[in-house]
Amino acid sequence: MASKQTRKKEVHRINSAHGSDKSKEQYYLGGSVQPSSVEQKKGKFPIWPEWSEADINAEKWDAGKGGKEKDKTGKSPVFHFFEDPEGKIELPPSLKIYSWKRPQDFLITKAPVVVKNEILFDLFSANEHLFCSELMRWIISEIYAVWKIFNGATLNNYFKGNAGEPPLLTWKPWEHIYSLCKAVKGHMPLFNSYGKYVVKLYWMVSGIMGLSL
Repeated sequence: MASKQTRKKEVHRINSAHGSDKSKEQYYLGGSVQPSSVEQKKGKFPIWPEWSEADINAEKWDAGKGGKEKDKTGKSPVFHFFEDPEGKIELPPSLKIYSWKRPQDFLITKAPVVVKNEILFDLFSANEHLFCSELMRWIISEIYAVWKIFNGATLNNYFKGNAGEPPLLTWKPWEHIYSLCKAVKGHMPLFNSYGKYVVKLYWMVSGIMGLSL
């Protein structure tokens, strides 16, 4: 369990970060938006727990047996999916959501995967619709920057034809995601039809457990 002092720091960190994002988003929206429309809603911020591999290894990923089954009367199907106890996340004001969908709702012809290609890592092509948000640009560019720093030279040699087998990558961003797997080195998160994932984040060197998606 985190100490009271640590929890206070977390609260301050979350509030500060949230306020910063608000001001940046307002700057990019410009004067065409009324102040009331970008006013941040007041609410409770979750205090994410400190990272624990034991908790991950004991996690029940498929509670509810993701999918549908008949209720006790046998009349209609009952859907079982993970619902975040904190509710849906609040996105930056510049990102407008038309509807929320799970991967299996729009990937009809193929099975969803967490990692499609371990070598050709591209976060830009599929996420151009998010670039209107400075926060999302920062997140995407920082992940890609770390990828290039750790794996750039290795991949350059591989694509020049100097290596036959796929290279061993130093850093893999998907190893910060956990789903239907144990917290072991080199794990591969799998698509979970139930919809539960855990993300490992770092704050001031210490690991914290991000809320599931």
